[in-house]
Amino acid sequence: MKTLFLMALLGLTGFVSRPDVMAVPEFREQYDAIELDAGVLEGLDGSSTAVLVVFGDWCGDSVDHVPMFLKIEEHVPFADVQWVAVGRKLADDTGIVEAYGIERVPTFVFLQNGTEIGRIIETPNKSMAQDVADILNGEPAP
Repeated sequence: MKTLFLMALLGLTGFVSRPDVMAVPEFREQYDAIELDAGVLEGLDGSSTAVLVVFGDWCGDSVDHVPMFLKIEEHVPFADVQWVAVGRKLADDTGIVEAYGIERVPTFVFLQNGTEIGRIIETPNKSMAQDVADILNGEPAP
């Protein structure tokens, strides 16, 4: 019980699961309120793509965009999605922030065979769905 109370006070940190992300009230409220234009995602194949999602449950941009990615993930099954929660000042004990040069959150890093094929940093260029589609289709970022 004490651990749950501390997590509520301190927020998420480190590697977390999708259910952990969905348990954050602000993320859940946003997830329930948004509608996804799934047409943009039709025919996309994420089966060879891994996604690293680095976010902060304290960050307004994460609250805006992580729930949309949760919806996208339901329509485009990826090979793997790793969730990394960071503290303020991007503090993390996973080494991910340094290894991937994360400077702002949320950052969504898309990888195929260990090679980065694209990323969405903080705010999508067009929309989350369209930016994911562009990355998976190999289109260069604007």
